Amino acid sequence: MVDNVSQNPEEFLSTPLSKVPCNSELSADVYVKIGDKFIKFKEKGDLIPEEKYNYFISMNVKELFVAKNEIEAFQEAVEEQKKEEIEAIVEEVGEENRPIVELQADIKESVYEAFMDEELSSETVDILKNQVTEFINIIKDKNPSADIFAKISSMNNTIAEHSMNVANLSLLFGMSTGQTHTLVLENLYMGALFHDYGKAKIPTAVMEKPKSVAYAKAITEHPLLGVDMLKKNPQINKQVLSIVAEHHEQFAGVGFPKGMTGDAIYGLSKIVSIANIFDNVCMENRRNKATMYKTAIKVLEYDKGKQFDPELLPRILDAIKLGYGNYHRDRAKKAE
Repeated sequence: MVDNVSQNPEEFLSTPLSKVPCNSELSADVYVKIGDKFIKFKEKGDLIPEEKYNYFISMNVKELFVAKNEIEAFQEAVEEQKKEEIEAIVEEVGEENRPIVELQADIKESVYEAFMDEELSSETVDILKNQVTEFINIIKDKNPSADIFAKISSMNNTIAEHSMNVANLSLLFGMSTGQTHTLVLENLYMGALFHDYGKAKIPTAVMEKPKSVAYAKAITEHPLLGVDMLKKNPQINKQVLSIVAEHHEQFAGVGFPKGMTGDAIYGLSKIVSIANIFDNVCMENRRNKATMYKTAIKVLEYDKGKQFDPELLPRILDAIKLGYGNYHRDRAKKAE
């Protein structure tokens, strides 16, 4: 019988953390491995909340453990949850958009894998790039209405799912501002997916003290930390690295880490910057789903050329209002 703590590896089998959904009930007890010990982390029926996923990402934890006699049923339940989530979204967006929804679920798992890697592997990047190319080709072929991007957005605020939201927003904004070349859209999407890669690797002990000097330093430096880590992988190109480096630069020159101004900022970085702020404001106000999009729209409208390119922003606001202005999300996720 498995207890709360065990040192017998024969009692357990691993399951990828990337496949275990956030904020969903677990169908079995799950354990983490610390040294030679297997320690119960959550009991059956519990949830794994967002902050724990972000902690696991920062610590490069890639797997959980389940009792050997329960692993098959557990994995089947996880797959069933995934199918149910896909069906719920398909019901909202229509059967014709099923390929978009299904590929989004696959990309989400790959993004979690990438963020949980201690060092980003070429295999993970290759899988992710192929999925992104396929996703963009589907979007270009189906040309879905702007509200579809709202309906496939995650309401979980893990750093990985935030990155997914920002990538989808960036794709919408990029196309709405005239970007049509597949390679450009791929760079835009990949840059958005990895924009917070450096932030994901900041130790939790630092992130838990937002008034500390260490926190301020880490936040200011996270774009360059992300670049330093990502450039080790030859499959991450310079356009993607530019987006990661510049996503907190501001049009008027008061951003970070370099205080760049105006047209010195890469055009795709400007798009990701807007998408990042929009999703951050939505997440801050997600408990009030009836008004969160309106609040985020107002934040962008009040900018007046300080943070965002004043020529780019009006076209993006038009796309946002078309897709998000009157949209209310009824499908709530259970949270801890």
